[in-house]
Amino acid sequence: MFSWINNIWIAIAMLIGMSWVVSKSADKLGDVLHVLGIKLKIPTSVRGATFDAISSSFPEFSTAMIAVLVYQKFVDVGVPTIAGSGIFNILVIPMASIIAFKGKDLLIQVDRRVVLRDMIFYLMSLVILVVFAYSGSYTPFTGVLMIALYMLYIIVLYRETKNYRENLTYNEITKEKEDVKSYLEEEEEEDIEINMGYGAITLWIIISVAFIWFSIDAIIQSAIIISYTFNIPQYIVSVIIIAACTSIPDTLLSVKSAKMGDAEGAVSNAVGSNIFDICICLGLPMLIAGESIPSNFSQSIGVLIFVFVSMLTTALILLKKKGVKRSDSIIMGLVYAIFLVYAVGVGLGFFS
Repeated sequence: MFSWINNIWIAIAMLIGMSWVVSKSADKLGDVLHVLGIKLKIPTSVRGATFDAISSSFPEFSTAMIAVLVYQKFVDVGVPTIAGSGIFNILVIPMASIIAFKGKDLLIQVDRRVVLRDMIFYLMSLVILVVFAYSGSYTPFTGVLMIALYMLYIIVLYRETKNYRENLTYNEITKEKEDVKSYLEEEEEEDIEINMGYGAITLWIIISVAFIWFSIDAIIQSAIIISYTFNIPQYIVSVIIIAACTSIPDTLLSVKSAKMGDAEGAVSNAVGSNIFDICICLGLPMLIAGESIPSNFSQSIGVLIFVFVSMLTTALILLKKKGVKRSDSIIMGLVYAIFLVYAVGVGLGFFS
């Protein structure tokens, strides 16, 4: 469809332009699902880990699906993008959320139970990914395991939602609606209303998803042209450029939640996005492929190590008993900077 993107200048222009379209479309999708979450009386930590995570992670899902179905570059584009996006999500998004958080004091208190819940499922998904990467191939069975793990995650979240609804008061529902209504007005989201019907919500979801899908297709084609032009391995382009482009919606959505004082929602979106990315964005394409997909473990090991390091860094910061300080965001930024240096070093041949 985007074969006309065939030179570096068109590729750069499309990469920038389509990244903007993705961010706007995912932003709209996030607002609609935010309203849907309130209508369904879903707690903020669960909504952040599901609706917000799915809406902001749809670019990654589109990337993995298109990499398999259109470009047959799952190992060079799909997996690196998800891994790079995971590192970005778990470090940069909480960092940005901490900086943007509007609370009564400088310390940000996040429910340790929520952090442990999401980090445990994230760790389980990473273990599955690493085991099959080490085995030499990803199979349809890998996809089944990942999807099953995500279904288990949803069951756990459903139980939390059920308990939340049973203890929810009328005043809490009213306050949450007023907060979102005020937020939509501040953001000048004239098309999104807090009391919009399910039909309108469905229509907005379809429109947003369509824009994201076609924009990601253009971004992948642009990235391929850039990698060919500058002789950069597609793996490195995927793990840095495409990963950052597809993570823009996650960042914006979490920052919005943080500005509203919803630290739990911001953090849950970041970690929940990574669980969705690995379990569904990688699991479903593996299942659809219907055959074994070779993996290059020696090429992936460095990035996978950084995925674990980034998870451990953020988990230790969020689990601090005294709360999270804004200065803690510096540590997250430093770890991500080290990752970028490593990725560039691999691309330039400094690291084998």
